[in-house]
Amino acid sequence: MGVWLGGYTPDMDGTGEGILHADLTEGGCLTGVTLAAATPSPSFVAQHPSLPVLYAVGEKNETFRAFSIGAGGALEPLGEPVAAGNAVCHIAIDPEGRFASVVCWGSGQVLVYALDGATGAITGRTDAAAALDPYAGVPESEMVAPRPDYAPRVSRAHFTEFLPDGRALTIDLGFDLARIWRYAPATASFELDDQVVFPYGVGPRHVAAASDGRLYVICEYAVEVFVLVPGGDGRYAISGSSPLRTTPRVPGEYAAHLTLSADESLLYATVRLSNVVAVLSVAQGALPQPLAEVPSGGDWPRHHLVLGDRLYVANQRSDEVTVFALGADGVPGEIVQRVPAGSPTAVVTAPV
Repeated sequence: MGVWLGGYTPDMDGTGEGILHADLTEGGCLTGVTLAAATPSPSFVAQHPSLPVLYAVGEKNETFRAFSIGAGGALEPLGEPVAAGNAVCHIAIDPEGRFASVVCWGSGQVLVYALDGATGAITGRTDAAAALDPYAGVPESEMVAPRPDYAPRVSRAHFTEFLPDGRALTIDLGFDLARIWRYAPATASFELDDQVVFPYGVGPRHVAAASDGRLYVICEYAVEVFVLVPGGDGRYAISGSSPLRTTPRVPGEYAAHLTLSADESLLYATVRLSNVVAVLSVAQGALPQPLAEVPSGGDWPRHHLVLGDRLYVANQRSDEVTVFALGADGVPGEIVQRVPAGSPTAVVTAPV
């Protein structure tokens, strides 16, 4: 097993060269870090569930592309890059490998790309319906935004999570919205099934899914986590929210990514500017509660990954991935390794 590292290249003022591959030692350290493919600003990557294929966005040049995975994690282009949207930022591959859901932070687009069942190659694209602002027409003077510099409201699709019943949930950070889709195989497209509206201005960003169906949604601007619970009719509703930390929010800080521990008793959340990993306890039927916070070991922590008793944090602005040992209580403790990586933004499992 290993990991893939995505990041920013000079076209987005980054120092990276492309997609990196690293092996994992038995002790959970990264070794043999190599440049797997030189490609512009692959800020997020995702591996096919059953084929040796890796997919990557090109955030600046607005592309989505596929690579064949060779020995040692070497990557070879699988077809040409295909057009995506402005600031394309996240990929999720259907668990059955039929399609990819790709979302764009800049343009708000949710794009569905058909994948060849035998090779994993990208074979087509459909665009999901554009999001509508649920707060359209409501004067901003009547709303309380969580940050004083809240930007004009535009659609900003940011994440996809596949649900246990086969539907897909996409997050719109700009419109404070989660939309739930059914996949139509005949047209390789998404059909809107439901949506959840968050409080104005909280900025939902990423999702961590629990095995009982609950969804934890980290909110970038509010620096909080919201809990969505499914009803018997398949509709989701907000059951409540919790701050990520007990300390007051610092102006200009933004929540980034959220993961669950293997036993689902803890949530890990990265917070930029404050540069911490916040840890929250999770009890059955209760809202998450702030438990601890640990310096991320670098600057501007983004995506992170939990594997075994290790936590891997991509610190974008300090050009490194910090590897934490998790204590018996699950709280990150000692930094056991610092891995140089140019402007890392994603740490993703490489099963091969």
